[in-house]
Amino acid sequence: MTQDNWPPLTDATTDDELDALATEGLLRPIGEPEGGGTLRDEDELRAVFAGRPALGHTHATGRGPSARRQVRLPESTNAALDAYAAHTNTTPSAVIRDALTEYLATHKAG
Repeated sequence: MTQDNWPPLTDATTDDELDALATEGLLRPIGEPEGGGTLRDEDELRAVFAGRPALGHTHATGRGPSARRQVRLPESTNAALDAYAAHTNTTPSAVIRDALTEYLATHKAG
């Protein structure tokens, strides 16, 4: 099928229709894949597909849940967090974990 003949897709296209089109190789590509580069070895490939590491009490074994907390931030604090994380080449979650660990170490409860 040429690019001029791709089947039309609308908001009414069902999942079953999309599945059939994908199975037949008839879905129109949307842009180029992001990323790039090459993986050095199979271990690096496994790390890509492993997902997020568990941070629970048994994290050294690769098992155990990671506790999840949600917090609302003022827009200015959220923007500052994103900017800091980008500047330090880390994630906002890592910044929050490090900051909370430091805070709790210096502000012992009762």
